[in-house]
Amino acid sequence: MVTKLEDFEFGYADAEKEYNRMPQIFGRSFYDYRHATKKLISGNEFLLVGRKGVGKSAFNSRIRFIGSTNNTLYAFPLQLNDFEYTTFAKASVDKDVTGTQKYKASWDFFLMISIIRFIKNNSNIKLSESMLEIIRVLEKLKFKVNEQGTTLTGSRQIVKNLSKLKLGGFGVEVEVDLENLNLDRKSSFSDITNSLNDVMFKAISDTLINETKSSLMMLDGIDDILRLRKNHIEILASLIRSVDYLNEKFFINNIKSKIIICIREDILNMLNDPDLNKIRRDSSILIDWSSDIKGLREVVNLRFNYTIGDKSKSNDVWDDLFPKKFKKKTSWEHVLSFTLFKPRDVIQFLKTCQELFPTDEKLSYSQVRQAIKSYSKDYLIEEMKNEVAGFVGDELITLLPTIFQKIGSRDFSYNEFVSSFKSQGVSKTYDESELKKLLSLLFEAGYIGQLVRVSNKYNSRTNTSVIFKHRNPGSQVDFSQKFIIHTGLTAGLGVRLN
Repeated sequence: MVTKLEDFEFGYADAEKEYNRMPQIFGRSFYDYRHATKKLISGNEFLLVGRKGVGKSAFNSRIRFIGSTNNTLYAFPLQLNDFEYTTFAKASVDKDVTGTQKYKASWDFFLMISIIRFIKNNSNIKLSESMLEIIRVLEKLKFKVNEQGTTLTGSRQIVKNLSKLKLGGFGVEVEVDLENLNLDRKSSFSDITNSLNDVMFKAISDTLINETKSSLMMLDGIDDILRLRKNHIEILASLIRSVDYLNEKFFINNIKSKIIICIREDILNMLNDPDLNKIRRDSSILIDWSSDIKGLREVVNLRFNYTIGDKSKSNDVWDDLFPKKFKKKTSWEHVLSFTLFKPRDVIQFLKTCQELFPTDEKLSYSQVRQAIKSYSKDYLIEEMKNEVAGFVGDELITLLPTIFQKIGSRDFSYNEFVSSFKSQGVSKTYDESELKKLLSLLFEAGYIGQLVRVSNKYNSRTNTSVIFKHRNPGSQVDFSQKFIIHTGLTAGLGVRLN
């Protein structure tokens, strides 16, 4: 009988770790946001988009779980954490090519060789003659297709050798194979990759055409592209174009194969290309919990259910753990006001309660306040810094809590923010455009909002509205208006803000 907080298993903040250590949670306690799983597996959609912490990687794990428990699907991950973007940047097709085409052929190559490695090392898939032949050629070119799995080491090796291929880094023993592809040592990198890509696609098609099971490759961990200061826009745009191209080609040729990308909304928003906007319109799913608060509550209820195993009772657990009311709000509404409407936020609050009061069956008002302060300080403030990392300098990010404390009020103007920043004695000079970029990022992510003052047309009074992006997705930042710090942050800043 579950009676204490320590009895609950709330899982992990990282979905990959959760899948490795407790995969059954994706079978018993997964909330399928707007039936996104079915769309990703069998629909046209392949871009899973959302802010950091909304649960994109959880869908990745959910699909892998489905693939491990039925006979209709192969699902395998391709993690791009620590991907060698700097080396990959050297593998552009041509210096004169720009936009989504600059790295598309290289991404086509990388993605298809990753699929081939999965096929080669899956004993249940019968290899076609064309597959055996291209594997032989790739091995001669030092691409280790026979290496087990889709490991990070293998991905680095592919990128490294792809860069060498551009420099003509292959031996005499490969020349005969190149001649069979109507190529030679003098062929351009573009000619070589395009020819190899054509042969690899045919090999994949010949092998999978009679497969009854679908094959899904799921790309995740794209955040690290922010570390690359040069060409990252073109590299990312080319990746999306490549995945769209390959998925469409698989569909046209009746191949049951598909590539899925999990990508942060703020990273995707960096791209401004008409063709990519069409892809996003046709092929993306946006996870936005502000439009599904009931679903967010169900996520929490399902986590309770994972432990107690009784769905009818799991719906009552929250009210059993927390005081019924906080002033005019329910305890659920009260706690939610300290979050950005993300599953990770709520789960981390519950884990904070569990860490502070493991043997308690019900928390008091003061215990909830203590838990909120700890959650804010140890989780939400750090999450804020992590979310803007890579977009602006590390020094700016490190100073954020101190700047907010220096301001001394929950609301502030742009000029007050600049003044507080300059008083910190920073080591380098920052252009004000960088400070505006930081505030824009914080606004887009929901960590700060705005106090929008509008004149009442019926009298001389001015009405003030509080606008936060995670509650009002269509809102835009306005530097002439005052900003306001999210309640969830103020609790952990260590000062009493007005």
